[in-house]
Amino acid sequence: MQPRPNDNHQARHWYAVITGFLLIYYPFGTGVLHALVPSSLIYLAMCAFPTHCGTLAWLIAFPYLIMNHVFQASGLSWKEGQLDFTGAQMVLTLKLVAIGVCYQDGRTHADKHDRPYRAAMRLDRLPSLLEYYSYCFASGNLLAGPFFEAKEYFDFIERRGDWDEAAHGRLQSSLLPGALRFLRGAACATLWSVLGREFNATLLESRWWNTISVRHRVALILLTGFTARLKYYFVWSVAEAGLIMSGQCYSGLSQKGRASWGRFVNTRIRAVEFQPYMSALAGNWNICTGKFLRHHVYDRLTPKGRRPTVVTTLATQLTSGVWHGLFPGYWAFFATSALMFEASKVMYRYEQGWPVWARSFWPWQAAKMALTSCVLNYAAMSFLVLTWQDTWNLWRSVGFYGHGLVLAIMLVGAVLPPRRRPRDQRARGGDEGVVAGEPAAAVPGQQAPAGREKSA
Repeated sequence: MQPRPNDNHQARHWYAVITGFLLIYYPFGTGVLHALVPSSLIYLAMCAFPTHCGTLAWLIAFPYLIMNHVFQASGLSWKEGQLDFTGAQMVLTLKLVAIGVCYQDGRTHADKHDRPYRAAMRLDRLPSLLEYYSYCFASGNLLAGPFFEAKEYFDFIERRGDWDEAAHGRLQSSLLPGALRFLRGAACATLWSVLGREFNATLLESRWWNTISVRHRVALILLTGFTARLKYYFVWSVAEAGLIMSGQCYSGLSQKGRASWGRFVNTRIRAVEFQPYMSALAGNWNICTGKFLRHHVYDRLTPKGRRPTVVTTLATQLTSGVWHGLFPGYWAFFATSALMFEASKVMYRYEQGWPVWARSFWPWQAAKMALTSCVLNYAAMSFLVLTWQDTWNLWRSVGFYGHGLVLAIMLVGAVLPPRRRPRDQRARGGDEGVVAGEPAAAVPGQQAPAGREKSA
């Protein structure tokens, strides 16, 4: 099939702008005006300062988001079940920074040492105002995400790349996969509505909490953390269902010739709840935001030719913390998660000196899953209670066991460093393509379909 006429492209852009605007106007009313201020300023920066617009996008979008977090007291509002536009502003901020940075990349000299993802996402021309706002409001995904790059979105609208039916044939129907994803979200919502009545932040802050044993507190932390994640599994599954049904989530054909719909999957539930590697959590939870942090923060803070350090990881996680809001609980969680990732790397490097049967032995895998679950849910409690005093009291009530475990692992790794394998063995066996906590950068259009991707 030949590419569709440009007037069809324009019609799609108008549809995206109108429906996307109305979808967020319905719950937020005039709060939607907050979307127009930073987006307009950044588009002007792209027009007037194309070689610096990415830097300006950071300096405009993030301070505006922080201002909204402060004025709306968003964390406390969300904790009480209230809604404001700040949540949508968070998704918009990622989009605005990404399109500014990618256009700046397109207006500067390409470096042969640029990472493949950066080269693939470059924007070589200034989007029209209609195209720009189409990307900003597209797919109604300001309500819950997920984030996607402007280049991917424009390719989808104009049926280029993976969506080029003339090159790849007509896309298979996405109705059934989308419906199944929606049903998964509905199941998570049902379970959350039942468990959320008992296992929530109110339980953690109650006087009763201090009357029970530490063992019971740990068990309740595990249940409360799982219950809190169900809400996200629900909203992201519904958002993914919409992108799948539209065809935007298409990521190529599997080895069996079946269409894969994992391009913008935002979470893999089993890979989070039964994860042996703490560092792999970031690759399976809020995946698309993680992609933004990986390629627009982590990689760009790592000097060319050098390996990232714990400082790079910490800076990336704290950026994520500020993006969520200014409550200390957010920062405490992401700072702790940076330590989790470093501890997981130590464990992974020790394993590389073991026989394959030993590191794949099921009791060892089960022990790592238990460790990941215990530490993840411990850290996540700060995300629920938000204030520093409540976070401190909660962690102290269980003996700071999460920090104790990860710091002990890091200390052992520093005192007794894992033995490095010979270089030729690393070249043959490598780290199985992925170092825990350092997933290989995937280039849309060149990566394996989601159904065939290998997790760390």
